[in-house]
Amino acid sequence: MSPVNPLLRSALSLIVAGLLVGPIPAQNLEIHYINVGWGGSVLVRGPNGTTVLLEGGRSGMGENVIVPYLTSIGIPPSAGLDYMILGHKHSDHSGGLDEIIEAGYDVHVANYYNGSSYDSSSFDSWASDAQTTTAGAPVPMPIGTVIPLGNGATMTCVARMGQLIGGGSVFVDSENDRSLALLVQHGGFDFLWASDLTGGEDDQDCTGRSNSSADVETPLIQAISPGGASPMITAGGIDVLHVNHHGSETSMNSNYMNLARPAVALISIGAGQTDAMRPRKDVVESVLLAQAPCVTVPPALVLQSEEGYLSGSETSFAGYCVGNILVSTDGVSTFTVSADGAVTVGPDERAAAGLPVTLPFDDVAGPPDTDPPVLSPAQVIAVAGTSATIAWTSDENSTSIVRYGPTNLYGSTASAGGYVTSHSVTLTGLAQGAVYHYRVESADGSGNTALGEDGTFQTGVSATYVPTSAPILQGSLKSGTYAKLATNNGSYLRVSSTTSGTRISDWYGSVSVPTPLPSGATLTATYSGKNSKTVTQTLHLWDWSASAWVQFDSRSVGSTEKLVTFSTPSAAAYVSATGEIQLRVLGTGGSSNFYASGDLMLFTVESAGSAP
Repeated sequence: MSPVNPLLRSALSLIVAGLLVGPIPAQNLEIHYINVGWGGSVLVRGPNGTTVLLEGGRSGMGENVIVPYLTSIGIPPSAGLDYMILGHKHSDHSGGLDEIIEAGYDVHVANYYNGSSYDSSSFDSWASDAQTTTAGAPVPMPIGTVIPLGNGATMTCVARMGQLIGGGSVFVDSENDRSLALLVQHGGFDFLWASDLTGGEDDQDCTGRSNSSADVETPLIQAISPGGASPMITAGGIDVLHVNHHGSETSMNSNYMNLARPAVALISIGAGQTDAMRPRKDVVESVLLAQAPCVTVPPALVLQSEEGYLSGSETSFAGYCVGNILVSTDGVSTFTVSADGAVTVGPDERAAAGLPVTLPFDDVAGPPDTDPPVLSPAQVIAVAGTSATIAWTSDENSTSIVRYGPTNLYGSTASAGGYVTSHSVTLTGLAQGAVYHYRVESADGSGNTALGEDGTFQTGVSATYVPTSAPILQGSLKSGTYAKLATNNGSYLRVSSTTSGTRISDWYGSVSVPTPLPSGATLTATYSGKNSKTVTQTLHLWDWSASAWVQFDSRSVGSTEKLVTFSTPSAAAYVSATGEIQLRVLGTGGSSNFYASGDLMLFTVESAGSAP
């Protein structure tokens, strides 16, 4: 007997369900970004309840994260899933799929993958378990496959193994290149997901991206755009865009951004793979926040499950960490983005991101909007030695862009993602003691742009100092001197803990700075170090006015070096009359001896700038 077509099987199952339980009430289309840290897992639930799980994260994530999450949103093992889809075979995407099946989830309709021959033990484990489900073993997902999600909502396969909907193709030779791409649509809403798809290198001189991957992103977005081989979206582009490959430099090229024009960009990310330093500045700031000159569309609201590599020099921290993310829409005119703040690495930044937020579709029917936003006069609310923050308001949700430079020709751009009415953009990397011109811009969802007036500000001056001594309060010197703290180079000042009772290592770095301090001076302290075993590390500054240590940071630190930076709004209390500053490093362990290794300690005193 010939096998039943998966799409026909889906239709039959829905008919049978309808006969048994009656009509299923229409619901919203839901897209759940499940926080699996480093890896990927997205659950799409259609208006009729159809469930599609896109990938399962790393090994352990299926059992410990995805199954509890599915259960929490009303999809217990007894309900099963309609589809499992694996974008590509890398283990941070396939590792948890077998665990979900082993937890009791049947797959009712189909198990799909990209069809690659890449050798993957995690895929083999899923394939073996998938054979026990109603859907059977995973099969390559054909280009053009349409999964009905109910009430007109669909999921369409638009790319696989370098093959594109409409007949085009790209030569691919890496597993990321071979990723599936899926377009989810409901009414005027579009969501494009493409796992770890790659974007080539043609725009690297403009964006700073540096890679040698195949460019599958450009021909894909061209194929589904107006005038393409298979136009499926409007000139307004995509409402919500999956950030391919966790914000890696191999992905998210300027063509993809310019044609997709996303209002929201979502990144699956977490601690791990420290050599990659993802998400990258060249992707988040340059492309998604539209700061590269070759990106000609408004910046997106960039949301990520949590921080990536915390101390990477190329890691971006411009996206908002928000935990598990939910996008929901009835397909009529708007979609809503919310999150639960379940962040394990990094801060919960839902409030800063303005979540929950409801945004209009990029192609809402009706009379065209031709009125630009009305802007309040921009204000410089903070200016320091190398940074300044510009704030303004608008009468409708719109983007946040600041043009700035040494003259009113500007030349540089900074932005903040999302469509908001209260705008704030921080300019960084400024020259000290310099006069800058700036002008704000805001564009609404229809592309109408309003320009502010030219303004000026002058930056302050900052200076950085290193310790000139390192007295030990408890414990003893193991090796090294305070001079080791001048550079972050793996050369350490080591302090042994006490040897009885609760083990403690306790020392401070001392530095002298010029006095008197400039008016409004701020202080930033930086420390990088580790311990021979995991202990509680707290950092303190000596408050000369109160004659007491003030704690600024506390965390567990083991054998992996951690970089910590914190700032005080005013330096005055922490600088003595003679200019001395003291930063204390206190390690508290259990009953086993340990030693602390300090690699870097810096003090930056920065005077405030001025604005008319």
